[in-house]
Amino acid sequence: MGILPTLFVIVVFLPHGLQSCGDYIECAAQLENKLADSLIDQDPDPSVVLSLCLVKHKIEPYIVNRLKEIAISKGPSMTSGKLAQYILALICCCKNPTKLTIDNELNHGINLESLLSEKLGQEIKSIEMNTHPLTTYYQVALAVLALCQDDYLIRKSDIKTFAQAVMNDELSYRGHFSVDTGAMAAMAFSCLQGSYKPADSIKIALTKLIMQIYCAKEAQGTIGNIYSTGLAMQALIANSDFIPFPVWNTSKITERVVEEISQGAFSNPEMASQILPPLLDKTYLEAGKGCYGGVSGTQSKAEMSYNRMITVDYTVNDGSRNHSTHLTVHAGTVLIDIMEIAQARDPEYFRFKDIQTSLGPFITSIGGIPASSDERTFWQFLNGTVPIPVGVAEYKPSNGEHVIAKLSKY
Repeated sequence: MGILPTLFVIVVFLPHGLQSCGDYIECAAQLENKLADSLIDQDPDPSVVLSLCLVKHKIEPYIVNRLKEIAISKGPSMTSGKLAQYILALICCCKNPTKLTIDNELNHGINLESLLSEKLGQEIKSIEMNTHPLTTYYQVALAVLALCQDDYLIRKSDIKTFAQAVMNDELSYRGHFSVDTGAMAAMAFSCLQGSYKPADSIKIALTKLIMQIYCAKEAQGTIGNIYSTGLAMQALIANSDFIPFPVWNTSKITERVVEEISQGAFSNPEMASQILPPLLDKTYLEAGKGCYGGVSGTQSKAEMSYNRMITVDYTVNDGSRNHSTHLTVHAGTVLIDIMEIAQARDPEYFRFKDIQTSLGPFITSIGGIPASSDERTFWQFLNGTVPIPVGVAEYKPSNGEHVIAKLSKY
């Protein structure tokens, strides 16, 4: 449920809840209309946009644009899970979260996936040092799912750490398995299957999660509680190879969901957004498999090339010390954008300043060390030992390249 897993729920029956519905198709239609109404005259909830997008409800352009605006302005301060929700909603609406702009103004752009990758790295580092993430395992799972859905490279060591947390039962709370967290993690590992190694760790973690979700079925027809049932259904639908649909989809689950919808239990839009997709046999794993919401999913060759990932080593040599970082970026990323990624990762050594000239940006300082006309020094950029032939706003490093920013004399 939302960013935090559902553990204790207070049910509030609102006076303007859903009308009684006779079957799951009618209930799904009511939920869809209610979710669409919730987007009117207020900032869109990314989980609501994602849910509507998955069931092929047309998302109005102004809603998608507002989603972009919020992601650009507030993305750096969002938690990993909230940012992941925006990315999933945007890729479902056919927006490229790696090069997000407002009105095609590149100077207002932001790479949401690079930002989320940094946040995920901080979560994993906290797990390795403190045995728990900065936020919650639910948010970690959301972040992994969002990056995987858009084929953004995730470090193998991060995946291994996350899988180990599952095996150590660290996704539980006070000894109780959290169905919400487990379901989100199961969808994340399901996405990782086939594309990532260690394959055995992924398969073992996924198998354990699916078994735990299946064993969380209650006699009254819920999985966990009614509010965790939507995500649990999604996880089981996405992993039917483990437990076939006829086995887990007892009539009691559908009957109970329909009953609860009729009684207004899903009046909260975010809760409704989790139950609507599985009612129509959809899951979050479909967010990156084509565009919905009435938007064309055709990609140009340039966009498809940009989605390919490469690695670049970036070193700053100030004359006395070297500071290096290993980065994974999209093919076609220009050097100044790579410098910004390095700066966000470690501002102490990689922060930089530039001035705009008629020939493009000119780097005046890196790591707090300025170029000096008195000392006749300048920041020179090299591909290995060879000076780059164009400026930092035009140069696009190739896969495996080592770019060096060197304080040089003239």
